[in-house]
Amino acid sequence: MLKYHFFKLIALFIFLSSSAIAQKAYKINEIPDPKNNGGGWVSNPDGILTDIDVSNINSSISNLETKTNVQVAVVIVNDFEQDKEDFDFAYELFNTWGIGQKTSNNGLLLFIAKDRRKFRFITGTGVEGVLPDVKLKHIAEQNLAPAFRANDFGTGIINTINAIGIIVLNPENKSEINQFFTQQESNNNLEKFWLPLVVVILSFFAVFKLVNNQEKKVTKPKASGNTKFEKTLNNGCAGFFIFIFISIFLLIFFNGFDLFKKIELVYIPIILYCLLAIGLFFRYLFYIATLRNAHNDDENFFQAVTSFNKKNFWLIVFSPLILFVLVSYLFKRAKNIDRFKPILDSKNREMTRVDRDVNVEGKPFLSEGQRAEEVAKAYDYDIWLSVDQKENIIKQWPAEEYNDYIECPKCGFRTYKLNKQITVTAATYSHDGKAKLINECSCCKKVEFIKWITLAMLVESKSSSSSSSSGSSSSSSSSSWGGGRSSGGGTGGSW
Repeated sequence: MLKYHFFKLIALFIFLSSSAIAQKAYKINEIPDPKNNGGGWVSNPDGILTDIDVSNINSSISNLETKTNVQVAVVIVNDFEQDKEDFDFAYELFNTWGIGQKTSNNGLLLFIAKDRRKFRFITGTGVEGVLPDVKLKHIAEQNLAPAFRANDFGTGIINTINAIGIIVLNPENKSEINQFFTQQESNNNLEKFWLPLVVVILSFFAVFKLVNNQEKKVTKPKASGNTKFEKTLNNGCAGFFIFIFISIFLLIFFNGFDLFKKIELVYIPIILYCLLAIGLFFRYLFYIATLRNAHNDDENFFQAVTSFNKKNFWLIVFSPLILFVLVSYLFKRAKNIDRFKPILDSKNREMTRVDRDVNVEGKPFLSEGQRAEEVAKAYDYDIWLSVDQKENIIKQWPAEEYNDYIECPKCGFRTYKLNKQITVTAATYSHDGKAKLINECSCCKKVEFIKWITLAMLVESKSSSSSSSSGSSSSSSSSSWGGGRSSGGGTGGSW
């Protein structure tokens, strides 16, 4: 008797467990999107379809999509939310995923709930005319329902897809769909692509031309400089181009070109604006670098930059990145306000600052060592003269390269550079190179040898052949849905 009750409990437990599994009711956000789970067109979370069935259905839908542009999604589950009807659930699922393309609404959803023995078609607005409710109802009664009654879901779905293909591939219907697509895309191209694209191109062309014309009026520098500003600019440009190179590499070798399939025409003007905005940002920096090289005198440089920014503050509309440079410049200018305020001589009279664009060498006021510090950009020297030219005061200010130098133990000027690497023999692809590490003074030419350094032999980069083939099997089915919409067309029924 005890054994009998024990087996009854086990049987009851198995029955309840099976019922709990069967009663799994999916919500919209719980249905796995096939596009985000390895590609394909079929969502089969409960394993109702076999792997062979799923493969055959994916193949049939891909063939249909290639020939007709119609995209079909198939979702088959045991059950869904109890408080929703099959139409409401399928309609919401269609628009949540965005089945089909946004410009043509060429999507079709076949939703199947096995436990409720219900199916539902939802059509995108672009295919409602070719696949009206009556035709879909007839297709389901002839192909889908009979197979489903025999629990042969795979065959029923494939036969239904094939029957839909026959209707859509009818020359009359196919021309109707193509005509709709052409009209829709033509209007979108004109309104959302061509006009903004032309505006962006013409606007930036005018802006670049204006900046170029202003640069032509700048007096060319007497000698090319190598300021930290220029180093930062060069590093920034190099970094930008390295970023572009790596991006292209990833696109080629890691099947990144699938990303372009997700880019709609309407986004191209925005992308172009971003690229041109980055280009304008670097063009602005190059212009500031030109002003820096054109003026040895810091006060003249600040005035030139201020004048340019006042005339062209609107450039931030075309390149918001410029705003960061403007803010940085304002802080730097504020720190130098006191530097350029007139100082008083012994008779309490305001002194005049020597224009270093006129007297570049600072003669006869600066010593050779002080001038060497200026050339090394360790210090800037401001020279102030009294009205009667009998008094002068020299002010010393840290310059861009101040932290790169220390005072020379021999001459005492801040022109001693530590750990300077001098290449003696350049490295090649066949042998190592050689360099020496020294401490050197640019004023008195004192040199202190530290050690020899071996430069590693250059290595040729080899691209992996396997990586280029990793995405060779990609197709249109691997990209995500395109944002299609439905107005509620379609039909449903039971079996």
